[in-house]
Amino acid sequence: MSVTSIELQLESENLVYFSGQRVKGALVLQIGLPVIIAGVEVRFRGAARAKWRETVQNGTHRTDIEHEKEEIYFDDRFCLWGKVNHTNRWEGREVLQRGRHMFPFQYKVPECVPCSFEGPDAHIRYSVQGIIIRYNGECISSQRIINVLREYDPRREPRDSAANSSPHRLEDHAERSVSTLCCRPGRVSCTLSLPKRACVPGEILRAEILVHNMSIRKSGAVSLQLKQIITYGGVQTKILLLKEYKVCDGLRPGQHRQWKEYPLRVPPLCPSRLHMCKVLDVRYCISVEATFADIILYSAVPIIIATIPDNYLEFSKWSYKVSTPSLMMDDTLTDCYIYGCTRTESEEDEFKPKYKYFENIRDLRRDRDLIVKFRYSPSLKRRNKEKEKKQELARPTVKLKSEDITSSSLA
Repeated sequence: MSVTSIELQLESENLVYFSGQRVKGALVLQIGLPVIIAGVEVRFRGAARAKWRETVQNGTHRTDIEHEKEEIYFDDRFCLWGKVNHTNRWEGREVLQRGRHMFPFQYKVPECVPCSFEGPDAHIRYSVQGIIIRYNGECISSQRIINVLREYDPRREPRDSAANSSPHRLEDHAERSVSTLCCRPGRVSCTLSLPKRACVPGEILRAEILVHNMSIRKSGAVSLQLKQIITYGGVQTKILLLKEYKVCDGLRPGQHRQWKEYPLRVPPLCPSRLHMCKVLDVRYCISVEATFADIILYSAVPIIIATIPDNYLEFSKWSYKVSTPSLMMDDTLTDCYIYGCTRTESEEDEFKPKYKYFENIRDLRRDRDLIVKFRYSPSLKRRNKEKEKKQELARPTVKLKSEDITSSSLA
């Protein structure tokens, strides 16, 4: 075989780039025998693709319509070796001699492109492809999918600037009346509240949960959930369950329970608001699911996943971590591909985007509040009183003589 190997080498080890950053690398060819080709080129491509199904009811007839939409952000080709005329066609023939050949390149990722994303029947992918253009036979190519990120700070966005500025907690309440056999109707309810809306991966959100079971039957489990809401083409919505924590197994009839500051650590996730993307939209929410005899109650509060933490948060370091997969997957869903990519399907399916994750996040306001509470705690007050009594007892006392006492009394 003339071409024994073709490899794309990129300078970045983790293949993570930010919008506006340069992708530097080289296309390395190993030639066993001299080969005649038209040239060598490199291709940079970024696109979003979504596929969804819609059911239309017309009287007694039901029709399933399958939609597929693609949005291309850039698709640039550059000649690394050979000649290209003004109509972008290859002209002439080139001979690659035996040995190892290296063709360096660099490319600046356009500004304001959405970050990489992988979901059911939808994705945003960016690829680098090196191609050997041949006259006879198929072209030989090698491709690598890169991870593109974009910083997102809700405080700088007009519609999200007030995400964490409200002094009040974010709350949602669900209540329902349940029927009984011979007694008056009972009521069941659940309430969820969060201290703020915007958070970063690695941060711990402390939720407050309140559940009332004013019925005659024992309730089922109560769970705290983190969900991802994907919108396809602005018309179809799909909800994925990312994390689920069982709060309790159930409540007895007439019982109500409250959990203050129930912790939920945010996993590595794609940031909210896929900027400049008209094909997909990603949102998140935290919900409480309370199961009762006849109904299931939901309370949900939307949250925003950002990449820049608040000023009062302190962290030790941050790194890139693979996105958390969903707990509920539908086997009938099939992933789609970017047109023109020659990478095998198995290698494309193995691609998992990475996002920023902050380690050991501390809330300085919470630490300050704890110090204030400890300063005025009852045990500390008791110790201060005991210390004052000891100081009073330890003070030196002066005893007056009997003559001084009589003289002072006469005076």
